[in-house]
Amino acid sequence: MNKMKILHVINNLGSGGAEKLIQELVPLLNQQEGVLVDVLLLNDNNNVFDKELKNHGIKIDVVPFRNRNHPLNISYIRKYIIKGNYDIVHAHLFPTIYWVAIASKLILKHKPKFVMTEHSTYNKRRKKSYFRYIEKFIYSSYDKIISISQQTHNNLISWIQPKNKLDRFIIIQNGIVVEKFKNALPYKKSDICKEFTEDVRLICMAGRFSKSKDQQTLIRAMQYLPENVHLLLVGEGPLKKENIKLTKQVKVENRVHFLGFRNDMERILKTVDIVVLSSNWEGFGLAAVEGMAAGKPVIASDVAGLRENVKGAGILFQKGNDKELSEIIKKLFVNKNKYETVSQLCLERANDFTIEKMVNELMTLYNNILR
Repeated sequence: MNKMKILHVINNLGSGGAEKLIQELVPLLNQQEGVLVDVLLLNDNNNVFDKELKNHGIKIDVVPFRNRNHPLNISYIRKYIIKGNYDIVHAHLFPTIYWVAIASKLILKHKPKFVMTEHSTYNKRRKKSYFRYIEKFIYSSYDKIISISQQTHNNLISWIQPKNKLDRFIIIQNGIVVEKFKNALPYKKSDICKEFTEDVRLICMAGRFSKSKDQQTLIRAMQYLPENVHLLLVGEGPLKKENIKLTKQVKVENRVHFLGFRNDMERILKTVDIVVLSSNWEGFGLAAVEGMAAGKPVIASDVAGLRENVKGAGILFQKGNDKELSEIIKKLFVNKNKYETVSQLCLERANDFTIEKMVNELMTLYNNILR
């Protein structure tokens, strides 16, 4: 029996949620009977999730121009798809979704099925009305368009305003390896920072330093919290220097620790006391679900993408409201019963977002569109 050949195409494997999802997802897809999955990157800048894929025997190639905005990416992707004789091509993130869409129009024989995943509830292209017409064309190239949450789906439909073939737009929620976070071995707090005692209270936020994440609200909240409360910020990104500068402006630089990229998030989350995601917007909020799976109370901004996953388990606060955020943190530290109740609710909620469920739903989709 011929194997189902699937190609996932993404900008790179840097430290983002979509990129991390590729690392977790592709090996499990590749283990399915009769399935072979490859990965194609537009560039390999700042790759952090490629080693794990290679360790699982996943073939990873990089477009030779190594410039995600290079228009010749279209020609290379087209040739790569034809040469690989793929059954399904699955694209992620901008501008990859553009180049793959245009390449699909140039394949006339033995054309594979094209799938894309919408990973965010918002992007800056939606500020400009003329992009709607461009994206109507781009999205029309895909046989199936997956949104990672209900709100991501709603916002996309509102933006694209498709008049027909609405069944092309579906929802498959992101998943994580729940057991990895649930059963992780915590560090001693002094292992993270030698000056930490076990009495230190730790808050953690993991995420790229970008406009969407808004670590600055959490940093500002730190000035209202007791001296024994420290913040761990995990990740890299263009706004990291601005965040470091802010810690000095609000005089919390000694209690905010920038850990950079980490590949031991499960152990860090198991060590900290509270997980926060203070994002301006999210498609799904993978970091929030990981915090839940670690059995920690999760506090998140009340925005689309996070609201769906956190409400009724963790605690929501008004986006950008650092004082409200600090009060919630204080109450959790003071009220042990509240802390334990929220922790348990979060742990139970995490079971709704298993990677196995996501794999099953994707395989069902792939099989259906090939019939």
